[in-house]
Amino acid sequence: MKRYIWTFILCFFCLIVSAQTRYEVTANTFLNIRSYASTDAPVLGTINKGGEVDVYEIADGWAKIAYDGGYAYVSSEYLKKSESNPMSNPESKSFGISIFMLDIGNVKWMVFLILGLSVGLFTIRKYREEEFIGDKLLITNWILFLAVCIIELIYMSAMGDNAIWFCKPEKVGWLWTIISFFLFGGIVYNQINCFLDALADVKKNSGGDFDARLGIYSWAGFAISGIISGIFFPVALPFIYTAFIICQIIQIVLIFKGIVPYGGWRYAFLSFAIYLLGSFATIAITIQFVVLLLLVIIAGFLLKAFANSGNSSRGCCRSCRYSSGNYCNHFHNYIDDPDGTTCRYYDY
Repeated sequence: MKRYIWTFILCFFCLIVSAQTRYEVTANTFLNIRSYASTDAPVLGTINKGGEVDVYEIADGWAKIAYDGGYAYVSSEYLKKSESNPMSNPESKSFGISIFMLDIGNVKWMVFLILGLSVGLFTIRKYREEEFIGDKLLITNWILFLAVCIIELIYMSAMGDNAIWFCKPEKVGWLWTIISFFLFGGIVYNQINCFLDALADVKKNSGGDFDARLGIYSWAGFAISGIISGIFFPVALPFIYTAFIICQIIQIVLIFKGIVPYGGWRYAFLSFAIYLLGSFATIAITIQFVVLLLLVIIAGFLLKAFANSGNSSRGCCRSCRYSSGNYCNHFHNYIDDPDGTTCRYYDY
């Protein structure tokens, strides 16, 4: 049982490997970035002389590069292999094994993969009905959960600030923005529950036990205090980082201490993988959603205030045809606040 899980985890970490070659721009001034491999294609941007770019492939005089979360093309005539890339050589492409090099790729398709795997996790969670599940379904649940977490971490590392492109009206339109927002919220809610279920399952099946509240609460505390300190008390950030790391180390020690004597090292490492990957990915997407939710709430309040402001100004005495300055020609009296006073005889 455990053999398949570790093989699966290893295969997913192999996805982190990406191939690219770094080139330097040799054009006299700048090199145009085009939407497809043709001089008639629209120009998306430029790269100045001496700038460097990661190239996926070169064909028919055009180099395929990453641009704005997708692919674009530049003329290979004005490129030469960069000497600043220690991993590149004239004969072959370089291979980067750092997850932070994935930002050169277009991984928007991972959103649909995450959605599909999340549906599978949701189905299992509903099937279990608060009960612990059998071995085969248990393994499937662990594999799906670890897969979702690993893919989410790869996706967020690759996309960066553009991770929630699916909730931007200028990218997908208002209809799909609204649909994506609710789907995103559902995925976050489902993953939080699946994370807690996965921890409970691995503890029960190992025969051991550990308390994960220290690690989970420290994630939440780190996120909140980090944001506040970053805005108001930047000098406190190193202390917050240190306290967070200490809490996580203590949590990991508690996991191994609670599992090893009962379930052995394999279950201990499985618990460690579920906790570490699960907490990291779950907190990361939760923060993304919370920030988006706050923006929606603020926008809602602003729209409501604007609507109320428009209604009050429209229905006030100032805009009534019976009004003349601060005087009402209908009741023949003066009005103290013509911009805020209304009556049932108001007329346009």
